[in-house]
Amino acid sequence: MDKLNPFQTRVLEIVRAIPRGNVLTYGQVALLAGAPRGARQVGRILYARGRTVPWQRVVNRYGGLSTYKVGSGHEQRALLEKEGVTFTKDGTVDLQKHQWRPGAHTVEKLRLPENVVFEMNTKM
Repeated sequence: MDKLNPFQTRVLEIVRAIPRGNVLTYGQVALLAGAPRGARQVGRILYARGRTVPWQRVVNRYGGLSTYKVGSGHEQRALLEKEGVTFTKDGTVDLQKHQWRPGAHTVEKLRLPENVVFEMNTKM
């Protein structure tokens, strides 16, 4: 397997930190990894290397499962439901309930940008 670049490594590190029963959006992972416009790259990284991390815990900005496009949407939903994640009537993850909000210890441990975490924690 080829060597990971720093952004790929960072994305996988952040996704590994998302606790069971919680989710982040592709855009939030990108922001935390230092690439504000990197949501699509996060998707590509998870598509290529996702089986090494809890890839199912990353959803689109509406809480939707973009993985239906690549044939693994049903698997993602089943994995999330097994973790206790609930879905709204329209089939999206209830972001109000399940969006991960990293605590101070995680912010320090992963060296997350505090201003981004603060904004994430106050938006929802």
